[in-house]
Amino acid sequence: MTDAERENWLCNLQETATIVARQTSRETVYNVLSRYGATSIEKLNPGDYSDVFSDLYAIEAASKD
Repeated sequence: MTDAERENWLCNLQETATIVARQTSRETVYNVLSRYGATSIEKLNPGDYSDVFSDLYAIEAASKD
């Protein structure tokens, strides 16, 4: 993964996490991160970016209903 790809993932993850935190709670975001052994987005394993994004996005989409 290039530095640019990593930065793009981090930006998208942070944006989605912010939306989820507003729609539900910060605790929801922390719960998702903890399932992947991280305490923050910056501490995620890059190999987990896609899965975490999918989890957060699913919560975001479900919270819109």
